[in-house]
Amino acid sequence: MVINSNYIRIVVLVITISFISTLNYAQVNDFKNYSYKPDKEYITSYWTVTKNIVTGPARWNKKEWIITGSIIAGGALLYAYDDEIRDAFQRNKSTGLDNFSKYAIEPWGSGLYPAILFGGYYIYGLAANDHKARQIALGGTQAFVMAAISSQILKHIFHRHRPSQDSPPNPYLWEWPFKGWNYTSFPSGHTTAAFAIAAMMQQVYKDKLWVGILSYGLATGVGLSRVYDNVHWSSDVLVGAALGFAIGQSVYKLMIKESKLQMGLSENGGISLVYKIK
Repeated sequence: MVINSNYIRIVVLVITISFISTLNYAQVNDFKNYSYKPDKEYITSYWTVTKNIVTGPARWNKKEWIITGSIIAGGALLYAYDDEIRDAFQRNKSTGLDNFSKYAIEPWGSGLYPAILFGGYYIYGLAANDHKARQIALGGTQAFVMAAISSQILKHIFHRHRPSQDSPPNPYLWEWPFKGWNYTSFPSGHTTAAFAIAAMMQQVYKDKLWVGILSYGLATGVGLSRVYDNVHWSSDVLVGAALGFAIGQSVYKLMIKESKLQMGLSENGGISLVYKIK
């Protein structure tokens, strides 16, 4: 099986056009308090997202703690079988899968295809004077950038060895802070970025099931490709997916803000319902 790079470019272009064309027909929220241009307000919103992520656990409810505990348990289970999972992937390699991973999947995590996607959104927004399209472009960019920064910080705290860096591969080698700067396996940055974008896009297009399926399908493909390409352990991927999901959700919440329904008296003496943006 030979993967033609021109064919892949066409597929990416079709996906981009499909997302943008859906914009006018989807029940997309109004992002009234989110910037539609890379101005000072947009730049400072990165700090807001960071603060929300860091302080988020203090506001978690019982369900969110259960989910977090389940992820930790799942991560521990994968960690115990990281080597076996890696071996299973490496025993089933082929030229066709190699090319598919390299040209069709990996660029969604590296930033190449998201740049095309959100670049298309922003250009369309400028041409059509569509603020919402530009806001989605900036939101997607923010999700990707926050994922990249967060994963890099964690990588240089833990300094875990990649499976490709040792012979034989050893999933239990960690250098921890201030040493082993070449060891950056944990977590998977590609997976973090892909899931951050998927979480944000799925929320934006809640009424379009195919968007969520495609977004999370691509993100899952990115995660699997990192294990297949022998650059990450499966536990790196799981933690990256969870981190990316949290980042994507935080960016979307910032885009829509929280609205609170309030009741009051109108000027003519009637009752009015208004939304107050927090």
